[in-house]
Amino acid sequence: MDADQKISITDKFLDAARSYPENVLFHYFDEGWKSLFYSEFSRRVRCLASFLAANGIGAGDRAAIISENRPEWCSAYLSIIMAGGTAVPIDSQLGPEEIANLLGDSESKTVFHSRKTGPNLLAAREIISSASGVSPLLVDFDSPGYEMLLQTAPAVPFAKRGGEDTASIIYTSGTTGRPKGVMLTHGNFCADAQSLIEAGIVSHEDNVLAVLPLHHTYAFMCTFLVPLFLGASITYPESLKGPDLTTALQDRKVSVLVGVPQLLDVIRTGMLQKMEGMPGPLPVFLAAVRRVSGFLREKFDINPGRIFFRSVHAALGKNFRFFASGGARLDPSVMKDLEGLGFTVLEGYGLTETSPVVTFNPFSKRKPGSAGRPLPSVEIRILSPSGTGEGEIAVKGPMVMKGYYRNPSATAETLQEGWFRTGDIGRLDSEGYLFITGRSKEVIVLGSGKNIYPEEVEKAYLASPVIKEICVLGTKEGNALHAVVVPDLDYAREKRISNIQEEIKWEIREISSRLPSYMRITGLSVRTEPLPRTPLGKLRRFMITETAPVQARADRIKKGGKVPEDEISRKVLDSLEQFLGKGEEPGEDDNLELDLGLDSLSKIELAASLEKALSTKLEEDFLFDVNTVRELTEKIRKQAAAISAAGPPVPSGWKEILSREPSKEDLSLVSLEEPGKKMLPAFIIHSVLRTLFRIFFRLEAEGLENIPADGNFIVTPNHTSYLDGFVAVLSLPFSYFRRMYALGLSEFFAGRIKGWFAKTAHVIPIDSSAYLSKALQVSAHVLAKGRSLIVFPEGGRSFDGTLMEFKKGVGILAVEAGIPVVPAYIQGTFRSLPRGAAFPRPEKIRIIFGQPLRASSIDFTHKKEDTDDYQHFADLLKKRVEELKDAEKAGLGSKT
Repeated sequence: MDADQKISITDKFLDAARSYPENVLFHYFDEGWKSLFYSEFSRRVRCLASFLAANGIGAGDRAAIISENRPEWCSAYLSIIMAGGTAVPIDSQLGPEEIANLLGDSESKTVFHSRKTGPNLLAAREIISSASGVSPLLVDFDSPGYEMLLQTAPAVPFAKRGGEDTASIIYTSGTTGRPKGVMLTHGNFCADAQSLIEAGIVSHEDNVLAVLPLHHTYAFMCTFLVPLFLGASITYPESLKGPDLTTALQDRKVSVLVGVPQLLDVIRTGMLQKMEGMPGPLPVFLAAVRRVSGFLREKFDINPGRIFFRSVHAALGKNFRFFASGGARLDPSVMKDLEGLGFTVLEGYGLTETSPVVTFNPFSKRKPGSAGRPLPSVEIRILSPSGTGEGEIAVKGPMVMKGYYRNPSATAETLQEGWFRTGDIGRLDSEGYLFITGRSKEVIVLGSGKNIYPEEVEKAYLASPVIKEICVLGTKEGNALHAVVVPDLDYAREKRISNIQEEIKWEIREISSRLPSYMRITGLSVRTEPLPRTPLGKLRRFMITETAPVQARADRIKKGGKVPEDEISRKVLDSLEQFLGKGEEPGEDDNLELDLGLDSLSKIELAASLEKALSTKLEEDFLFDVNTVRELTEKIRKQAAAISAAGPPVPSGWKEILSREPSKEDLSLVSLEEPGKKMLPAFIIHSVLRTLFRIFFRLEAEGLENIPADGNFIVTPNHTSYLDGFVAVLSLPFSYFRRMYALGLSEFFAGRIKGWFAKTAHVIPIDSSAYLSKALQVSAHVLAKGRSLIVFPEGGRSFDGTLMEFKKGVGILAVEAGIPVVPAYIQGTFRSLPRGAAFPRPEKIRIIFGQPLRASSIDFTHKKEDTDDYQHFADLLKKRVEELKDAEKAGLGSKT
């Protein structure tokens, strides 16, 4: 039997207390910083253990702990095992039903808790009592009687425990299903702690900042047992807020921060953002220094970053030595950036079932992206490796669990001949470093047989700044990927993005175009609530489904999210109801777009409806910075005085919206009456470009006979390339161009020179996010003056050349203005200049104009039940363009 199997956690703790009685074990904040020494802590543990023994806790009896991190948590744990019992740490954030389930399963006789966790625990005890008639004894850390207990507990003999006895039953938070109780022995914990101590990572002179929940074995081992056995110090910050963490790091002279990837990413991002906000060329210079420093650190173990970024290090205190990361895979870029700044990052790997640490990156050589090398007492095997060396990771060693509590079938499934099958997929490189590539239970197997690791796909899409969180799922059909996305609303507000869902779609299409086809997301759900995660930040994938956004809103409504019915709120509610399903009412926290389904055009309709209800004129971008129903109500309430003094009701509806006369400023964007001399530059540019396109691209036009002779129409081509606008204009004689205008994004026509070109080329610059109504009003004005318009109904360039959904904006213009719409199909521009290409290739380009479509000739009674007239028109128009595409393939049409 191994020596560690003959010793218990209690023995290790008492040895440290005898060796370092005057060392500070805990620094904690309780109306000011306080310290607790090893000698005093040891006395408290003995008193609590005596109390438990006197109240029926003996060999193998279970006692639970449900509390936030604090010294009392640790004294409770040690007193349980000192009395001979088995500790059951439980997540302090669980609800009453979950707590009752775990307490019932473990048959815990005593439960330690705090004031914060008391209400849920009392509710859980009621559930247990009504089901079994048995109630556990509750011990409140914050009650007056607790301090008395520490002073008056009687001394009684304790049950002696050894290395093979169970110290903890850890109910895994689980990301794949029902939690299981992991039985970890004294020997498991002591062996793992001893391996880490012998690696020389920390010493009795260190002070470890504890920010992760102690009920998780990673935090339990690295921020409690290891420093405890060494005689080192542990610091609990006042809170997890940035300033409180910084204060703890500096004031308590912390040397080690043990965190999870999310925390390290937040720290990294905060440091880099401060540098990026510096004046002049400093951000560029510091970024270059960081890259050079990182290179020297990785290749030659030289650390100039500690000198160049002294001020950054000062924020963490002069005693700070390194970050430790575990619990999930750390993005290599986070480690590289922090090491480039002069910090040291040690990443490790393990599971609850392995006590938990089995690998870590040693100080001598760290590899970004790697989970490190196995501890000396650990064996790692890759089961059934593929051609790339990847396979399921199996672990063997003295830290591997005893088994699952009262679950022999699950134990037999994962523990085979001493080897624990982790369920994680990985590979070992030539130097023995472990790389984690996925989790077998989370692998998505497509109908083609292709295995997809969702974390790999999620990382690619998280490159978009508008995506805050994402979970990739397999569809029920098994042939595609679906994503549930949480947008970054702060970023959207900063960048003036009003149609967030549409922006996310474009971002996903953009990223998809750069990925292999099997990694592309084809379905999308957007939600406002954070995705469910474990305490260490892992996604609880089994709780996330395609219907999660709908369910999240339903849960919020149940909790009471209805808008208060004062006069202003009632008017807001009445205006919103036309956009909701039958019988639905909005909640205060509902997002206008993501929960209620309002897009940019719907927001214009809502603004018009509010103007009518409130008898006032709202600003053009009134709804731009409004996300929720609450924000909308409050913003209108602030204008209550102006509303009460307003004039007669304002008419609403698209006909009325489009009939409003644009402002002089808006009309200055276009020149409807141009003297001949001002058309000369346009004529020259048109003639030169038309000649170049005919030579370079062999530009051809078909179906010119379908264009109305009176020059009052809308042309709607497909859109795959920046060349499309030129093709649509240059395929027509200049006589048409004189009366033709095109919509273009204002970001491409900002500045004096670009503004002049836009005006000369008859481009109407629009801001599709904040000022879409202005663009539609100017467009309607142009059409009312007998001019023609080029509109790309897809709203942007296609990523793969296929035709995308037509937006209903073109339907609004066509239906309300009664203007004929000429469908057009452009072929060849996608091959010549697709997305991402810098220069066009000399491909043949052809445009086909189809027969005009008029709203007056459409029977709108045949539209889909959930489709309005405008979208119905847009859908019919898309069919016309698809027919032109088919005709182009068949080689039909008369060339001009």
